[in-house]
Amino acid sequence: MKSKIIILALLISTVYSCKVSNTSLVAITSNDLVGTWTIQSITMDNAVLNVTEPVNITLTGNGFGKNFNTNIAFSENPNRVTMTGDFIFQLTYKEPSGDEKTEELLFDNIFFNDNFGFTTSAWTLDDNTLQLNEGGENMTIEVISFVDDVLTIQTDVNKSITLDGVTSTVVGKATINIQK
Repeated sequence: MKSKIIILALLISTVYSCKVSNTSLVAITSNDLVGTWTIQSITMDNAVLNVTEPVNITLTGNGFGKNFNTNIAFSENPNRVTMTGDFIFQLTYKEPSGDEKTEELLFDNIFFNDNFGFTTSAWTLDDNTLQLNEGGENMTIEVISFVDDVLTIQTDVNKSITLDGVTSTVVGKATINIQK
């Protein structure tokens, strides 16, 4: 059960992270962004999860999404983004013993709403930086590329969260490909 809570903490941090290094020269417009997108891939490599409560433990791992049935819709006036559907996130990590373990977790609307209190967010776009903000939660995303209606976005994860008495900090980088 603790490993599932730790994985859940990692996944939450992947979705709602805080900071991005904005070095890309890609620029998109609001017109490029507005519309419905489907997630094509999600990866998170070399993620470090530092658990501080109820025990101190550090885990490292890599994860990816699969079985996508997810839409992300951007609208204007007002600028809102809404996520619907679900997908599986598979995480492989090393336990303190050195053994590798693989876990799968379903991401769906109930997951997002239960943990964040919303499945929609306000958005702003400044050159290649997309900012999502709702209820005090912020997510800054860097646009890496935009080719043939495929948008590759990336965000640095550095987020502290507490779920079911497990407090942890997740550090890593998430890369997501979405297609219009």
